Amino acid sequence: AGPADGETVSGDIPFSHLLVSFGVIVVESYCARLLELGNADQLLISGIRAFLQLSFLGFILHPIFAASNPGIVFGYIFGFMIMVSAYEATARPKIAYPGMLKCAMASLGLSLLGTGTLLLLIVTPDPWYNAQYLIPLAGMLINNSLSGVALALNQMMDHLTNSKEHVEVLLAFGASPWEAAWPGFIKSAQAALIPAINGMNVIGLVSIPGMMTGQILGGASPVKAARYQIVITFLISACTFSSVALICALTIRAVFDERGRHATDRMVKQSRLDIGKLLDPKRCFGFGAKAEPAAGKGAAAGAGAVPLLDGEVGLPRGTLRLRGAPAPAPGEPVLALDIAGVVAKQRPFEAKLSLGVGEAACIMGPSGIGKSTLLKWVSDLQTATASSMQLRGKSSTEMPAQAWRRDVLYVHQSKAPLPGTPLELVRAVEGLKVNKGRPPLDPKPHMRALGLSEGFLEQAWGELSGGEAQRMMVAVALSTRPAVILLDEPTSALDDASKGLVEAALLEVLRSDVGPSAALLVTHDKAQAERLGFSVCEVEEVRS
Repeated sequence: AGPADGETVSGDIPFSHLLVSFGVIVVESYCARLLELGNADQLLISGIRAFLQLSFLGFILHPIFAASNPGIVFGYIFGFMIMVSAYEATARPKIAYPGMLKCAMASLGLSLLGTGTLLLLIVTPDPWYNAQYLIPLAGMLINNSLSGVALALNQMMDHLTNSKEHVEVLLAFGASPWEAAWPGFIKSAQAALIPAINGMNVIGLVSIPGMMTGQILGGASPVKAARYQIVITFLISACTFSSVALICALTIRAVFDERGRHATDRMVKQSRLDIGKLLDPKRCFGFGAKAEPAAGKGAAAGAGAVPLLDGEVGLPRGTLRLRGAPAPAPGEPVLALDIAGVVAKQRPFEAKLSLGVGEAACIMGPSGIGKSTLLKWVSDLQTATASSMQLRGKSSTEMPAQAWRRDVLYVHQSKAPLPGTPLELVRAVEGLKVNKGRPPLDPKPHMRALGLSEGFLEQAWGELSGGEAQRMMVAVALSTRPAVILLDEPTSALDDASKGLVEAALLEVLRSDVGPSAALLVTHDKAQAERLGFSVCEVEEVRS
């Protein structure tokens, strides 16, 4: 007869037998060295670490199990396991932000609290704080959630940095932070949940899962072990899902400010080492350590982070101001500005401007001097040091940020193709909360005026030429009927004929009752400013 249900049949493994199993790692490392794989030392060190860590874990858990104290059990789970897992999850992404560790701890801790409570109700250990149940089960939940959180963080930060233009385009059209970052949220959650989904698809077919194996070795019947494994598999999926959703939500909250601006300055290069590197003997004891690269060339590699203004020779260095701003027209202006800010983190910039109905102004000046930054201040996409901005007599601080950006619309320069098609962008803008109750957008009349056929709506942005993408973005922007439109070099990639179409379309909508009432245009083309007949504002240096 076989062993009774619950009887332990697995015997203790002598230390000498452990050394035999470790010999396999030694042989593996030796073979890797012979084959010049380059990871022989890594294999050996990882094997030694696994041996020491698991042995240490056994010694630590033994008195915890024996104490049978709920304070000790939950202190170990939430004070050690959650903290270490959160550290590891936040050390893996290449980009970090302040408070990321706390966000990871919160997402893992809250998810474990919810799914762990449900697990206790299902498993019903006696007593309910039995360490022999809680710690192994919590470890499985946390370990799988750790992988999900790390994947989600990496994907989310990648979207917020590499797809920054997509996020800022949506913000410019009036999206809230949640709406602007939602495409990244979806991609992050999808990527993070793939391992859990794949695991459930093949569990029980390819191999016997770890928990089920342990119970069978401990003497439990396969049926009982399978039921435990089913429960833990479903709750692992739930814990991973909730922790991924929480970390994405907390990340979005952390990288946008109180006015919904994309605070890119909060995102910095990762400086935290993951646990593997943190405990690497080569790092701890200096074995095989390589010298740090000297400043010179190494510093040049990071020159991209230096503002363009600093690298230009001959650019002004004093306070920057607008010269030639149009005199205030009689009556209430459409847009009134009095802004002071800092360009490239060190250059003071002051701008005072007033535009009436049908008025427009061209802003000119050297590249990198802050013209685009000024437009982003006006649209409230970036923070000025001090600002007084009014739209038809109403202060920007009295309006929701999303409503201000919708009505004072900034049209970005095209630096990289947006994802999807122009039609998808139109649908996304229509679906924004700030546009609820407004009529559907119809960019087709503006497309025809700009020389674009309707077929361009369903072409991918990446398939459009630079000039086609610029005209398409102008058409979509005009279809939203903003009160003021801010155009950042909208014709830089166009030939003369296409420039003429854009200029004619802009003049037409300024004269009509259904388009923007005023416009600001950044350009380097003096002839264009003369053709449009706009006031010309030069950015000039004022030395004290």
